[in-house]
Amino acid sequence: MTGLEGTAPGGEDPPNRKDRNLTRKTLGNFLWMFGGGGVEAVLKIVVLIVLARLLLPAEFGLVSAALTVVALAEVTGRIGVAPSIVQIKTLTRDHVATGMVATLVMGLLMAGIVYFLAGPIAVLYRMPELKPFVEVFALLFLIKGAGLVSDALLQRNMRFRELALIRLASYLFGYAAVAIVLAVLDFGAWALVLGQLAQAGLQTLLYFLFARDGLAFGFRWATFTTMFRFGFGVTLTQIGNYISQNADYFVVGRWLGADALGYYSRAYLLLKQPAQLVGRMGDQVLFPALATIQDDRPRMERALNRALSLVAMTQVPLSVLLVVTAPEIILTLMGPQWGPAVLPFQILVGVLFFRTAYKFVGAILRAAGKVYVAALWQWSHAAAVLAGAIFGQAFGLWGVSLGVSGAVIFCHLFGLFLVHRVIGVGSRDCMIRLVVYAGLGAVFALALIPAKAALMTLGGEGIWLLVILCGGFGLAYLGLFAAMPKLFGPEGEILREQLTRVLRRKRGKQS
Repeated sequence: MTGLEGTAPGGEDPPNRKDRNLTRKTLGNFLWMFGGGGVEAVLKIVVLIVLARLLLPAEFGLVSAALTVVALAEVTGRIGVAPSIVQIKTLTRDHVATGMVATLVMGLLMAGIVYFLAGPIAVLYRMPELKPFVEVFALLFLIKGAGLVSDALLQRNMRFRELALIRLASYLFGYAAVAIVLAVLDFGAWALVLGQLAQAGLQTLLYFLFARDGLAFGFRWATFTTMFRFGFGVTLTQIGNYISQNADYFVVGRWLGADALGYYSRAYLLLKQPAQLVGRMGDQVLFPALATIQDDRPRMERALNRALSLVAMTQVPLSVLLVVTAPEIILTLMGPQWGPAVLPFQILVGVLFFRTAYKFVGAILRAAGKVYVAALWQWSHAAAVLAGAIFGQAFGLWGVSLGVSGAVIFCHLFGLFLVHRVIGVGSRDCMIRLVVYAGLGAVFALALIPAKAALMTLGGEGIWLLVILCGGFGLAYLGLFAAMPKLFGPEGEILREQLTRVLRRKRGKQS
């Protein structure tokens, strides 16, 4: 033996080459979702700013309360069929046909249940005016149920370019256009309700059009039971995730009122944009990619650590910027009437990395088929959020925010522990990288805080102060990325390589 046996041309062994090929493909898909999601996130912030100046906090609070009910019934109605289509190793026409019928029937069933329970739900929230909103939102189950399988097929086939365009178009021409026009016409909270329906309808239509060649209708009980075994575990996980995402809304709405829920929900929506920009998009790309290597634990470990390191690279410094500029973001952009949302926003955005990264933990558990472990993990998170919110509500919105933030940190760390114990995938490398980026975030904080104080002393305020601070942060971060590449480790190298490939491809097309 020469010692080079099994080595690929160029000195790179086959497993490493496979890792890099998977990383390039996954990161390429991620960049599509990141780009589309980035534009969508910016649009959501702009739309939020516009609507915040047209509607009252209580109107946002009412619709947010109604959406928590819809989200629970929607998760229950999915029965995990769509994720099973993504995860199953060999997909047949029977799986697709059975999935279509099952999701449509469950959508109809859940729509009826929610409609008839609208009154008791309003009583539970102590908001009598909530009933008509819940009744109308029942239509969402029929609309969204029709598009679940199409969405899953696009994910399975890694058609993330189409997915990014669908979500962007449906938000822009569905929710944003309808909600803003109706808010200007003084429709009040109904502007938000009808905007949600328009977005869901357009999204389902586009899903169907892009995936129509792979769709089928029919039902086979044996196929359904096979899908249900996996899907029920996913549904349990999603219900736990629902409670963890909405328990604080329920606590704030029931005990602190619609106005407080309006402030809290808008603060949460603002911080959710950067979290979803990386977390949701990465989850949707990482899940099908990991599913293809679910039997190769070393590759799964490398993929998870690289993904989490990329999250830390972006989210830790960004959270510092958002905490420092929170008053300018909310008071200047949304208006002085939204002052009570500033402190909750700062507390919630302080754990931005953990809020983003825990989605990747869920992706690797599902990809490995450990759906019931994932369910246990999500339910523990839900219990922590509920306990934190109930304890914190005695102190007001800041107390709820602090309790929920602690629950998010617990969720991520406990998830990594489960991944290590159950799957055998460790996270040591990403934790080391997290410490590095925490140090970088501290450096940015030490620079941003005195810079802001100095600018305010010189008369800087409002939008100009926000622009200068954000611009300076962006330039400083890009300068570090270019001048000190070793600081950003392997994840920086991978990202730089992928961006270079994209730029070369565009230059080639132009020439």
